Amino acid sequence: MELFSEIYSSYFRALENMLRLAEVSPMTAGEIQKVLSEGTFSESAFHILPKLQNRQWPLLKKTGDGYSTEYSLPEKNPLTSLQRAWLRSILDDPRMSLFLDEEELDGLLSVLGDVEPLFKQEDFYLYDSASDGDGYGNKDYRDVFRAFLMAVRHKTALSVSYEGGKGSRVNGVFWPHKLEYSKKDDKFRAHCFRGAGFKKAHCILNLGRVTCAEEADCSMEFQPPNAAEGSDGKSREVVIEITQERNALERCMVHFAHFEKRTECVEQTGRYICTIRYNAMDETEVVIRVLSFGPTIRVLGPDVFVEEIRNRVRMQAGLNEETRKM
Repeated sequence: MELFSEIYSSYFRALENMLRLAEVSPMTAGEIQKVLSEGTFSESAFHILPKLQNRQWPLLKKTGDGYSTEYSLPEKNPLTSLQRAWLRSILDDPRMSLFLDEEELDGLLSVLGDVEPLFKQEDFYLYDSASDGDGYGNKDYRDVFRAFLMAVRHKTALSVSYEGGKGSRVNGVFWPHKLEYSKKDDKFRAHCFRGAGFKKAHCILNLGRVTCAEEADCSMEFQPPNAAEGSDGKSREVVIEITQERNALERCMVHFAHFEKRTECVEQTGRYICTIRYNAMDETEVVIRVLSFGPTIRVLGPDVFVEEIRNRVRMQAGLNEETRKM
């Protein structure tokens, strides 16, 4: 299977743009030259234009006002074999049922049913992922996910029933503004705002714990604040040093992909300094993720975050000691 198709090269795209313009109205030689120069190397246009004018490439015809075309181009380019194989593989991902309904999935499978998948789900072995991921195949879960997805897209409120930890239950109106996926936990979470009037109250809901989500009968227009802000209107930062061991930099970028961050390399040490901004509500999650990297990450600040890391390490060391004594 070829990894590259000429129909997606810069020359094909430049000629496509030129033909679409010539289909609408005749173009002068200067206009054709300009379009080709913008999409290809400048010297290439000098070689292509004569071939179009003398019909060595029979794409244009001379008219009184310039050059026009009789060709009617399709709205979209056809998919390459590689793209079709990739799409066929993606359709086998159980999470696709969250974004596409059964009719859409069946329609795509009928078109791509005879295509050999580029890869299969069983080709991957995830060694650093939770075993209790969300139930994507469950119809109730899919209904909840679609309700949150539509609420995020249309900026509407949801009436939600949520089962928290230790058997607690929460019922209320929430304004979802972002969905995020945790590769490590294999779970989707919804970032929401809740409260009377325009009061900022940020919270995160695990969609697997939502038992019911329906569009709320709420006429109030809610404008959520910056997602990085906490309920007090302030964000927090943690500064970490990343080594080059065990592919730590790439793993860190993946685990903290949905956080605002700034990363720079320190040439003297060959290490990276990364500043991560997060919501105060996310601090426990950030602490757990930092700890999961072990000695490949060192927390530089702030002091309160460093102390929290130390406390958790001491607590874990104490638990390990108790286990050895048993």
